[in-house]
Amino acid sequence: MADLLPDRLVHDYEQGSVLFSGGTDSALAAVHLLERCRKVTLLTFDPGYVFFVENSRVHADLLRERYGAERVEHVIRPIGEIVRRILFGDVRRDLREYGFDMTALVCMGCRLSMHTAALIHNLEHGIPVLADGSIEKQDAIPEQRRSVLAENRALYFRDYGVLHVQPIYGEPRSDERLFERGIAPKRGLKKQFIFFDTQATCVFGVPADVYARMFYKPLMGEFTDVESVAYCRERHPKMRGEIEAYFERTGQDLPALVARLRAQHPTATETAAKARDAAR
Repeated sequence: MADLLPDRLVHDYEQGSVLFSGGTDSALAAVHLLERCRKVTLLTFDPGYVFFVENSRVHADLLRERYGAERVEHVIRPIGEIVRRILFGDVRRDLREYGFDMTALVCMGCRLSMHTAALIHNLEHGIPVLADGSIEKQDAIPEQRRSVLAENRALYFRDYGVLHVQPIYGEPRSDERLFERGIAPKRGLKKQFIFFDTQATCVFGVPADVYARMFYKPLMGEFTDVESVAYCRERHPKMRGEIEAYFERTGQDLPALVARLRAQHPTATETAAKARDAAR
C-alpha cells in the first residue's frame, strides 16, 4: 500500500490536520488541504526553545477569514516533554554515532516529536490525514528528503491509519502563491531570515539550515538518505512508546481509534486510480 499513497490528497475527507509553523509553506499546505477537507486543524507545536510562536496566528487568522472559522481551527500546544524524550533522550550516544551531522539531524528529531504529538491528536479526534509544508527545494534538510517522507508515510499509515502527505512538495515559492490568493499579508515572506512575521524563530534552526545546505548534502550526497532514514528508524520505537503510553494513561482504546481512522480511507485500488487520474 505504501507505494500507492499519494504526495497530495486525491480523495475528499471530512477532516485533516497540518503541521503548522505559520510560515508560507505550511500555510499553502493548509490551503490545499482545505480543497479536499471540510475542516482543517492547524497544529502549532512549541518544543520549548523557539521564540515568537504566537506569530503563527497571522496566517491562521487569515485562513480563518478566508475559509470560515467553522472550517479552520488553530491549536498551539507545548510539547517540551515529548521533545525531551525523543530528541534529547540519549544525546551522548547520538553525538558518538552522528558527530557534527547532529547539527542537521536535530531538526528531524524535533519534527518527529511534532509528528508524535500530531498522531496523538489525530487519533484522539478521528482525523485520518496529516499534511506538512515540506518542499523539494529544501531537501538538504534531512526531514524533507523524499526517503524520509516515504519512510514516515508508510509507518504512520500502516500503524496508525494516518495518511501523511506533502501537498506542495514541488512548489518553491509558496509566499507568492499565497499572495496571489490574497492570503499572505505581503510579498516576499520567504526572503525573511532568522526573524519572521508569521512564524517562530528557533535557536537550532539557523545553524541546522546552514550546516545542511553547505556541508551535509554537498559533502555526503546520497548517503544523507541512508543516515537520515537510520536516524528516523531509531526514533520510531520512542514515538510508538509515547503514543501507547498516552492512550494507556488516558484510558482510551488505541486499536479502536486506529480502526476508526482506517475506515475513513478508500481502498488501495481506488487510491491508485485516483492518483493516476490526478497525474494526467
